[in-house]
Amino acid sequence: MLKEGMTLTQQKVVNESETAAKVASGALEVFSTPMLIAFMENTAFNLAQKELGEGETTVGISVNIKHMKANLVGDEVVCTATLEKIDGKRLDFSVQVLHGETLVGEGEHSRFIINEEKFLAKLKK
Repeated sequence: MLKEGMTLTQQKVVNESETAAKVASGALEVFSTPMLIAFMENTAFNLAQKELGEGETTVGISVNIKHMKANLVGDEVVCTATLEKIDGKRLDFSVQVLHGETLVGEGEHSRFIINEEKFLAKLKK
């Protein structure tokens, strides 16, 4: 059961396929902003998904993220997502990524609970 205040923490090591140069968001071999956001979204997704019923999932509907610190390939980064608010089927999270004690990025992310089958059926019409 989803409850406000729930958290999930995930860690990862930045790899070569996640750099700004590789995802075409910049020229440098540093952890890209799109991949930082994907890491944050994935952490919030996994927090919600483990509490949902069969056939349910969430889709991302908004991100408001600040990327404050660059990271090199091989750096370990840790993301924590906190479920701040439940408003019907809308879930609002705060997300934060750290490298050691250094704040890499932070912000807000919202997801919406959907029925997978119904959602895909609407798209195919």
